[in-house]
Amino acid sequence: MAAATTRIAELSSLIARETAKLDEFLRAENLPTPSLDENALESLPIPDRRPDIKEARLSVMEACSELKDLLTGPKELLRFPVAPWTQYASIKAILRFKLDQSFEVGQSTSFEAMSEFSGLNVMNIRRIVRHGIINHHFFKEDVPGIITHSALTAILAGNESMRNSLIVEIDEFWPTAVKVADAMERWPNSEENNETAFALANNSQKSMFDLFADEPVRGERFGRYFSQDKTADGLLDNYPWAEKASMVDVGGSHGSVAISVAERFPHMVCHVQDLRDTVAKGASRLPADLRDRVLFREHDFFTDQTVVADVYYFKSIFHNWADKYCIKILQKLVPALKKGARIVIHERILPGLESLTTVDARRAINLDVGMLQLLNAQQREMHEWPELFCRAHSGYRYLGARQPPGATRWIIEAEWEG
Repeated sequence: MAAATTRIAELSSLIARETAKLDEFLRAENLPTPSLDENALESLPIPDRRPDIKEARLSVMEACSELKDLLTGPKELLRFPVAPWTQYASIKAILRFKLDQSFEVGQSTSFEAMSEFSGLNVMNIRRIVRHGIINHHFFKEDVPGIITHSALTAILAGNESMRNSLIVEIDEFWPTAVKVADAMERWPNSEENNETAFALANNSQKSMFDLFADEPVRGERFGRYFSQDKTADGLLDNYPWAEKASMVDVGGSHGSVAISVAERFPHMVCHVQDLRDTVAKGASRLPADLRDRVLFREHDFFTDQTVVADVYYFKSIFHNWADKYCIKILQKLVPALKKGARIVIHERILPGLESLTTVDARRAINLDVGMLQLLNAQQREMHEWPELFCRAHSGYRYLGARQPPGATRWIIEAEWEG
């Protein structure tokens, strides 16, 4: 009787099979093989018409992660992974002293030149750069003492948006992670956004929003981090806008979604609501031909809604707030709601047990804990959405949630029945 195939053998076979698919695709498309060299492609250009190749890539990534853990073993996994307490020290120093910008992409440098550029001594430059190389693929040292860019530092050196994102993650997110347990102990089960790991990390009694309002440089940097996401994420093609006449983008920032809807559906009137400075900036950037159909209005969604519309749209708003505040947001819509009005919430849903091992699931769960540490907020599971509407008002009827193909966000919908 043949022995049963072991899990590590299954994973090894899967990795070989799916990697072969990827390699065949790259060859057929005359694309270079993946690399971390400075001239490498920034991402694999897999087209939407090839979902099989996208799935193969994810399968390999997930299998590699599981195989690595299995071969590490439980005892070693219980210990901190490589360089845990120094994990991001080199990245933070490289960004702070702009070492990635100390020499041109395509050129080389030395520890001595980096020292002169930054003001740090050669010993500290050497230890920081080598830590970055071995842990994060930041820079390369193929010849002793001669430093060149890797694909990662080449991107950072020329892409200010990516650089800003990494600075926010290192300076704002990372320090709060180590304070999560402290905050949970100090304020058990709190739903207040100033009783958080972020508040402890900043030695503050203010919420993240209030603290950034007091420190505009940090606030502007944080805003740029999230302003990169301008995609409609399947919304335009997977919601019946042709049947609607008006929408309110609540907390809509500079109006990217409302503008996209108005451009695609010329019969639609779109209102964008946010805080005063935000909507003023959005209005100033609005194309002239949309000014009669995209209207910016100052509004706090914790106050009564005044605009009557067919659809009230919320993109990644509810995950910033604990249940008690999300319920209040829904209740404050009621004064303006007409029978049949729809509430569309556009954000991630936490995965069920059947998909907890996927890359997307890991991202969603990591984001959920991130919202806890920043704001005492949360991502929600599927069953929590109808419960939230029910707790807000009996006049809401939950219609369900669906995820457009290839999208990260779900379209979560309810109807006002009065």
